[in-house]
Amino acid sequence: MFIRLHASQRGDTLVEVLIAIGVISLILGGAFVMTNRSLQGTRDAQERVNATKLVEGQVERIKNLAASDSDALFGAGTPAAYCINNSGTVVASTNTACAVDVSGQPTTTEPRFRISITRSANTFTVTNTWNKVRGSGQNNVVMKYRTYEAN
Repeated sequence: MFIRLHASQRGDTLVEVLIAIGVISLILGGAFVMTNRSLQGTRDAQERVNATKLVEGQVERIKNLAASDSDALFGAGTPAAYCINNSGTVVASTNTACAVDVSGQPTTTEPRFRISITRSANTFTVTNTWNKVRGSGQNNVVMKYRTYEAN
């Protein structure tokens, strides 16, 4: 049994198929780029929230030390740049305890947040720096807090 094709029933040409594949490829490529940028933006925002929480934690530790052991913050032996580790001890910012993960535990893997506190008179500047998601450069969060020595 043979099937006859009429002139009005001819198939698509190779050129038409290639054009259709090209159009579909452009659409899918654009969707991929937009999805990838959206995911990177979401990750960037998530890291910024985590960094802000870590900075707020350091400010709380400053408050606690100012009330309980102000010499640790205002004393002559306090490093110029430092962080306050999980046990509430002031350590130099070059210490591995100042490079933490999202939970505040020391780490060497990314994302790694580097915390540094500096003091000018009674104003403490807490800086948290980490590598950007896109790999070029760094992001940071800076918060200032003013407190006074407990008498």
